[in-house]
Amino acid sequence: MAGTNEDVIRAVIKAWTDGIPASQAAIRAHFTDDCRWEQAGLPTTTGPEEAAQLMDTMRQMGFSSLDVEYRNVAAVGDVVFTERIDWMVRPDGSRAGPFPVVGVTEFRDGKISAWREYFDSRNLELIANG
Repeated sequence: MAGTNEDVIRAVIKAWTDGIPASQAAIRAHFTDDCRWEQAGLPTTTGPEEAAQLMDTMRQMGFSSLDVEYRNVAAVGDVVFTERIDWMVRPDGSRAGPFPVVGVTEFRDGKISAWREYFDSRNLELIANG
């Protein structure tokens, strides 16, 4: 796998802006078979297939992609930290958000082996209620 760990996390997050199918392909390409993805208020996934299925819940909620604005990115050894502002995007281009997020991503052999995201899970209720 080419590039740094930071390149990998940026590629996965960039795929989110390209839509759910691209997101799922990036997850399958860049997650280890035992990767745990933990997000406040959402089910924890293990492995790329569970994570890809979780991305499909965005479509069920009426969203087609995410827009992401980076505030800070830091890479130390096998860990990449991202501080971001995420926006959920509807098929018509309108956005819900902003949602501040901090992600801690661990790597093993160039793939994501653990990903913990921290955000105010009350924002999920706001999205669900319109």
